[in-house]
Amino acid sequence: MIELEIETPVYLTESREKVEKALKTIVDTTYTLSEKNGQNFLHGKAQGPEGFSKLYQRLRDQLIVESARKIMRRNIIDDTVTFYLHKQAAFMGKIHFCQPEAESPMGPIKISITSTNIEELVDWLCPKTVDGKPLEREPPTDG
Repeated sequence: MIELEIETPVYLTESREKVEKALKTIVDTTYTLSEKNGQNFLHGKAQGPEGFSKLYQRLRDQLIVESARKIMRRNIIDDTVTFYLHKQAAFMGKIHFCQPEAESPMGPIKISITSTNIEELVDWLCPKTVDGKPLEREPPTDG
């Protein structure tokens, strides 16, 4: 099964609605508020390639498929790839990769994608490019 999990902290100075809006610019799913170690988090899940449609399109619209590919491929561990996005950039409808700490003052958005064919999934989401144009492929299946 292909599954995407997305979460980010929600600080007291932030509006839950605005944080959820930022998350929905990347993955349009239902988000729930939970608490971990005294900190509130918004958390969502999506399954199958259709859950990646906004992320897939944003990478292409911003012409950052090659950069995303490099970041994702080096963050594959077993059957999971984990990466972080800047929350304020997401609120503005942009994808900006960042580190888990310090680069996003209000906390990063953490995305974890799990698949038994994780490399094939990354190759579909962020394919190789020729002259900056993605060499598109069919969405992967997960056995």
